[in-house]
Formats: sequence, structure tokens, C-alpha cells
Amino acid sequence: MKKMFKLSTGDSSSKNKRRKIYIKLGFSALILILYLVTQVSVAPGTSNWTRKYGVSCNTCHTAIPRLNYEGEKFMRNGYQMTGSQDGDEQGKQKVDDRLVIDEIGNFMGVRLSFTMAHIKTNSLTENGETKTSVDIAKPDWIQLFTAGSIFKNVAVFVETEFETESQKVKNNWFRVGFHNLFGAEGIANIRVGQLSMVEWHAVTGRLRMIPNVNIEATSGFRSSNGKGEDSAPLSSAFPGIEFYGYKGPVVYSIGTVNGPKLKDPNRDKNLFGTLRLETTGGPLEGSAVTFWGMRGIDTDSTATNQKRNIYWRISPAFNLRYKDLDLIGGFFYGEDNNWTLVSANKRENIFRAVSAQAGYRISPLFYGVLQYDWINTDLSRTLEFNRITPSIWILPRENMRIGLTTRIDVQSPEPVVHPEKLHELVVTLRTMF
Repeated sequence: MKKMFKLSTGDSSSKNKRRKIYIKLGFSALILILYLVTQVSVAPGTSNWTRKYGVSCNTCHTAIPRLNYEGEKFMRNGYQMTGSQDGDEQGKQKVDDRLVIDEIGNFMGVRLSFTMAHIKTNSLTENGETKTSVDIAKPDWIQLFTAGSIFKNVAVFVETEFETESQKVKNNWFRVGFHNLFGAEGIANIRVGQLSMVEWHAVTGRLRMIPNVNIEATSGFRSSNGKGEDSAPLSSAFPGIEFYGYKGPVVYSIGTVNGPKLKDPNRDKNLFGTLRLETTGGPLEGSAVTFWGMRGIDTDSTATNQKRNIYWRISPAFNLRYKDLDLIGGFFYGEDNNWTLVSANKRENIFRAVSAQAGYRISPLFYGVLQYDWINTDLSRTLEFNRITPSIWILPRENMRIGLTTRIDVQSPEPVVHPEKLHELVVTLRTMF
């Protein structure tokens, strides 16, 4: 079911065939939307924390997986309700004075991602002829997540993913948190395991407004042109340790991580930190201004030698929340002192990027998002990026999203590499239970 058929765009007959397919897919999507609008009522979602606390998904999510302000506070409090330390016995079964066990349904959940259609223009070249690809009925992955409080102020989050195309099983996230170490104020917390360095940044790259589209500045661009042993996007899961806290309007974090591998050949580690100022009340509650930075070292090792690329990234960003509007913007700047890590010539490279997203809950049933990604580098034109992504989603239930997403290539890569713009249209279903 996951395989696609491809159509040439080189002659009029193939263009007509492609046009007919677009019309059929668009008509099918329209029928699906009309059915959902007229026949499906908005109903509460079900997942592990909604079962445990008896609340709706919208208590913590704008539209899954995007967190609202309450969801952010719930996460950093160790998956305990805001202002509480209820992880010891809330919703659990007390076996004896020293043993309280959570019910399995309160601790485990399932997520599914399914691409119903994916059209990508000029994605393939065969005998000098550009082609458009059309994927239909493609199951992406199933995720099992085990998360919650083991006991008071101690929490775990483990996300195990089964990817259908690669047939691989991996743990995206695997961490333990120790929270409210010096009282219930949240001023001191420690997380150990696979972490994201941009967890508290306004542009996180995780739990996105458009879940099937990356934020290129944090989820796409890599150090050393992706050639090093520790090359990975900024929002990837890095094994490490982080100390963070919050008091009033201030949230701070500082941490150190390996590269993306558990067994890291790099003798040096990456350092990162975040400072966040947020509003804690009023009509702009949950709005924030953040400043994030990191210094990393990427390597290329042989039996007798190790080449190193020392690189750094900084980013100011903001998140404006007002009623049903969720607006994010951020600028990224960085330098690599050995961008050509695996070659004999050592060269510096400067990286710049802009990320912006605007999400609006139009109604209980509809959620609209507009995203913009821009990347510019000094030495690699093939990595430059300039795309606008409008997306509209139907939420027939709080734990289900069906979305129509288009990616508009504003500026194609260097003409020598690819003369055509790469546009995409994707119909996606995501759910959790």
C-alpha cells in the first residue's frame, strides 16, 4: 500500500493525466471534508493523561501535538497538574504503604500517522525529464509512548516508534526527570536521557503546529554539512543531562549532551542553554520571549586521527498567544569553523535561518496554520531553503487531526543543481489514543 505511481511532466498527455489525478484527489478530499463537517460531531479525545485526570485533550493542547500554556506547565512539572505534586497517588492503585502503581491505561498511549496522499512536483529526474510523484495510502509510523509520574516529582517519557518504510524500531525519546528538588516552586529540576536542546525555546521544532512538516532551522539543518559523526538537527534526541527551573515569569535551562549517538566517539560534549521570559496571566498568558544558544563539536574519526569542527548557534525568538491566535517567530545564526570536515580543506561557514508560524483555532472543528522557513549559508547553496507552508486541519475529535498541507517553494535551489521549484501537497491523518 505504501508504494506510489509516478507520472512524467515532460509531454502534454502526461500533464493531462497528472491534472486528472489532482482533480480526483481534490474532489475526494472535498467529499471527506464535507462528510466530517456534516456527520461528525466534536467529541472529547482519549489518551493516557486524559484518562488519568479526567480532562479533555484541549486542556493541554491547542491541536495535538501543539501544546498550549497549560500543557507546557504540565510537562515541565513532571507530568503533574500545575501547582501540584500529585504524582505519588493521583489516579493510582495503592498496594501497600510503600507501593502505589499507576494503571496501565494511565501510563501508556499510542500514536498513529498515515499519509493518505502526497504529491511532489519535479521530485525526480529521469533521462533529463522531470517527474511528479504521487504517493497514496502510505502508513508512516506507529508510536508507543510510556509517560507519566512514577511517584511524586519523578517522571519518565519513552517514545518507541515503528517506522513502516525503513522497517526500523527506535526510541525517539527516553528520559527520566527529577522535579521540584527544593520545594514545590519548580526552581530546580533535572532531566537525564535523550533530550532536545531546544525544548524550552519558542521555536522548539517539537510538538509542532503542523506535525508532519519540519521546522527547517531546528529539524533540518545539520553541522558539517551532515558529514560528521555528531551531525544532527538541533531538535534531535541527544543523550545528556539538563538542569532547568522556573520562577514567576522566568524559565532557564543549562545542559550538556553527547552527539546523537549513545556511544559517542567525540571526547568533547555540546553545551546549551535557554533563557525564557513569559507572561503568567492576563490576555497574553503564555506568551514568551526566549534566547537560546549552544556550542558543539562535530568529529570525523579514523583509527589514528580525529578531525574536529567547532560550531555554535544562537537564536532569539518569541511566542505570542492571544485568545485563539498562536504566533511564533525566531532568527538563527551560527558558524562552523570546519564546515568541510571530511575534506582536506578547512573552511568556515556561516548559517542564518528564519522560522515563523501562525496558528489559529478557527472553530472547534477547524485549525489553520501558516509556516515560513528560510535558510541561507555561505558555502552550501544546495542547503538553502525558502518555503511557505499553508495548512488546514479538521479535528473531528480532540485526539484526531486530518490535514491538507501545501509546501510552496518560493526560491528553488541553485539552478545548476535543480532548475525547477519543488512544491508539495499532502493529506495526512494523525491520531492518538
